Amino acid sequence: MKRLFSAITCVLFCLILLGGTACADMGPKESLTITVINAPEGVYYLDLLQQDEDGAPNVDPEDYDPALVEGLRSWEGEGWYPALVHGTYPPLFGDLVPGEDGTHHFSYFGLPKTFRIAVSSADGVRATAEPFTRTVFHTELVYDYESNTVTRSTSTIGYYLTQFLSTLIPTLVVEGILLWPFGFRSRRSIEAFLVVNVATQAAMHLLLGSAILAVGAHYLYYLILLPVEVLILLAEAIAYGFLLRDQKVGRRVGYAVCANLASYAAGFLPLYLIAQFLLGRW
Repeated sequence: MKRLFSAITCVLFCLILLGGTACADMGPKESLTITVINAPEGVYYLDLLQQDEDGAPNVDPEDYDPALVEGLRSWEGEGWYPALVHGTYPPLFGDLVPGEDGTHHFSYFGLPKTFRIAVSSADGVRATAEPFTRTVFHTELVYDYESNTVTRSTSTIGYYLTQFLSTLIPTLVVEGILLWPFGFRSRRSIEAFLVVNVATQAAMHLLLGSAILAVGAHYLYYLILLPVEVLILLAEAIAYGFLLRDQKVGRRVGYAVCANLASYAAGFLPLYLIAQFLLGRW
């Protein structure tokens, strides 16, 4: 009876989570946050200049001041196209004006990897001289309007530590909950669970990071995440088969499979939300 209860609990839990991820675009998306200091007086528009001419506008120009929009378009004559005003393919989320927190947020698959920052205001138009190339999944920049310069506000080490915690925390929560119905409640089992998850999460980020840096394309995150998760599942099934002692081997492997399915399904949304919290946006 206890085995039946554990199996039913696991299946229902996985189905609920998998159903939630299947009906919504909840996966982590590349993002860019720009904080402007010494901003111009009055209303100003900020956009990202890219050299890709293709795409559809990501904002409706009729909703904005035509003179300021035209200022952003003035760079098109030099082969630089404003990502929001001119458009991208695929789409890009963002706004020409700062958000309630005073920063500019850009996200989604159309986020250009290399870009210049352009500002249009009553004082005129200007853009950074040197293009900036993103090297991490979530990028935070500080743009000084007076000096027309850009600095990075998040270190690479700090970013990767944040990314690691963003997957480790929801994994420990989801897979830790499933320890109880599977009967793994001893101190030794909990210690083994913690050690195995820290090791496999570190290995996952090492594999993903190496692939992204080698090819220079962050969309690979989505292409190789599933096979990496399969490798992690196999590794954890073997590790738990040896390290967990509360139950028989079949129950240990069954826990590894169910726990990994549950954490994989639930991991996308927590990854994004926890990353925002750890980066100090909440």
